[in-house]
Amino acid sequence: MQSFLSDLSDGIGQADTDQPLILESRTLYRSCHIVLTETGERMPAINYGNQFYSFFRSERDRARALELATKLRQRDHLPLLTQTPKGFAIWVFEPDALLASQQAIAQSFTDADSSYDELDSSYRLLTSTDSYQTCEISVPDLDKRLSAILYEGRFYSLFKTVDDLQQACQIINRLSYRGDETVIIQSAEGMSLWILEPDGFLAARI
Repeated sequence: MQSFLSDLSDGIGQADTDQPLILESRTLYRSCHIVLTETGERMPAINYGNQFYSFFRSERDRARALELATKLRQRDHLPLLTQTPKGFAIWVFEPDALLASQQAIAQSFTDADSSYDELDSSYRLLTSTDSYQTCEISVPDLDKRLSAILYEGRFYSLFKTVDDLQQACQIINRLSYRGDETVIIQSAEGMSLWILEPDGFLAARI
């Protein structure tokens, strides 16, 4: 812990007091998942200074990332930026969030930021069971298995099932605004919403 704190002064981008903090070193924060207490949504996040910041979006251009972060501050949000191989990730302070697991925060995932760079705000509506496979997955910060699908080589965990497409789109738009990539599956039970799990892996059979 002491070594982690002693590194805080290294890898922090020099920014004006009017600009958000930029973390240029991955040793300064930990990747995790959080639960938003107001909505129950599970979000990719980072822990910095014992505080949680949910993923907002990625930008390749530094100036554009700073511009968006400044707009967030003007709306009374507290953003910070992390430097990634493909640009910058923008994160927003979540004062009431809870860690998705009761376990200690895991060591930073090797390619966490590059995974976030691949997130896309778009979604797809799947109507044929031939386009995906159902399965169970594990994620690094949760003990329990998650119901999931394998679609185009990536895992998506079940978020919620609603009655119709209009409800689904309303929720999807909110999730997309926060940076989650999602798919919708149409079935006899309704519309099920699935969220990309970039760090998920196939659960071992018991």
